[in-house]
Amino acid sequence: MAMRSKVTLKCPKCRKDMEVEQWSAINGDKNPQQKLKLLQGTLFQSACKNCGNSVTVGYPLIYHDTKQNYMIWLVYDDEEVSHVTDYFKKSKSYQTDPNNEDDENVDPACRQRIVRSPDALREKIMIFDSGLDDKIMEIMKLAYAQQAQRNLKSDNIAAAFFTNKDGEKLIELYTKKGKAFVSAVSRDVYRQLEDKYGSKASYAEDRVYLIDDVWAYELLRTMR
Repeated sequence: MAMRSKVTLKCPKCRKDMEVEQWSAINGDKNPQQKLKLLQGTLFQSACKNCGNSVTVGYPLIYHDTKQNYMIWLVYDDEEVSHVTDYFKKSKSYQTDPNNEDDENVDPACRQRIVRSPDALREKIMIFDSGLDDKIMEIMKLAYAQQAQRNLKSDNIAAAFFTNKDGEKLIELYTKKGKAFVSAVSRDVYRQLEDKYGSKASYAEDRVYLIDDVWAYELLRTMR
């Protein structure tokens, strides 16, 4: 199911009214066109019909893939994170307490995640669609970033991003100055990290839903 609405905003360039399309929910396997826009980074962009200015408008979004059984909520503040976390925890109890009318009909086996930016949503979808575990991938991104940092010695790594380009799985690393490095995802390294950290990270499936670099760093810190 895709849920769409339209809102009117002021164009920041010409100050004229412009109509912006927003989606509150997208089912990726049933709405491939919207999924493609999301992966291309254009779903949150709108063009002003008066001056042609491109405007990026962020808004909350639920992305659901029923075939691969995962759900991702895009939110923007701590209060929303707390609210969605509570919702996910309640939804897990649906089959164990079917008489609870407040529970939503969500498969307890569904992978449920929270992200804080459209780019993080794009990345999470690509990770899951590649058949990978996002927990292991966050640990792998951190390891690649630390290795790159040691090699660079001076320029700090500011971000690491997983992408799948034409079937090639890559980790893109960006310095604070904007310089980019690209490393292929090693299946051997992935398996090694999975063997070493997989059991320790498994708690995330039913307790923690915001799986990102901060989560990976805290997990590794507690295992030292």
